[in-house]
Amino acid sequence: MDVDHSEYENAMAGLNDTMTKEWEFEKCSLEDQLSSAAEGTGLAFIVFTEAIVELPGSPFWAVLFFTMLLSLGLGSQIGILEGMLCTIFDIDIFKRIRKPYVTGVVCAFCFSVGLIFTTGAGEYWLKMFDSFAGTIGLVVVALMEMIAVIYIYGHKKFTEDIYQMTGIRPGLYWQMTWRYIGPAIMGCILLSSILSMILRNPTYGAWNGELGIVENKSYPNWVMGIALAMIVAGVLPMPVVFLLRRFQILKVDLDIHQGSIRRNETTASTKEMIDEDDVSIGVYMYFLRDSFDFIFSRSVQRYLFYV
Repeated sequence: MDVDHSEYENAMAGLNDTMTKEWEFEKCSLEDQLSSAAEGTGLAFIVFTEAIVELPGSPFWAVLFFTMLLSLGLGSQIGILEGMLCTIFDIDIFKRIRKPYVTGVVCAFCFSVGLIFTTGAGEYWLKMFDSFAGTIGLVVVALMEMIAVIYIYGHKKFTEDIYQMTGIRPGLYWQMTWRYIGPAIMGCILLSSILSMILRNPTYGAWNGELGIVENKSYPNWVMGIALAMIVAGVLPMPVVFLLRRFQILKVDLDIHQGSIRRNETTASTKEMIDEDDVSIGVYMYFLRDSFDFIFSRSVQRYLFYV
């Protein structure tokens, strides 16, 4: 028998509190369900889809929305893959191998790892990776970058390098942010994240089929071991490479002490825009991304690996 919403509300209103508690009735509220799902994958596949259904011409908007999600995923994959390949091809062993072959192997490996998210427990693995893989490890990396560049290499040299490459000297705002505000914020985030993991037992939401609800359960010990391994894996390369190069076990290919800052070669479309004075002065048309990559690699190698 079909019961509409008004009939259901009238029937529930006719029950007293004693009968409601005895029969363990729960109020069915769409708003409560959407509020509890407004995070993670539920935000995209539950909340937004419910909003799209209410729009006129909902199938059209649904196709656009999920096409957008697919495009975002592909775009992110291309950026991540290119970052991995650039690092891999900096190693001498892989420089002799054709790039399509290495790219194919890397893609196959990443695809194999990603298969775990398509299993029946894929939702739980996704939450675990989301909770541990990209939190403490990335904060530690960001904090170490600030310390290496601003305090080991020196903020004055860093500022002078930017001025030589761009012609613009960073002002007081950037100086205060690099030297004090940024490291303080990163340190607070790192400390609070560690304390939160220690004081609060990490939990995950597990679906209870008998009750039809999501219950919060503590992670098993073996899962916490995997989580710790993911955190360490993101931080471990820094001290390992530092020790290898500090004791000359792993040597760099070039003498970075003889390096100099030079302008990148211009393209045919930008060559006419640069006059002789610009060429003699230096590097005003330096691409910002390449500039910061050069600064960071040079500063870290010089003052971490050769001190």
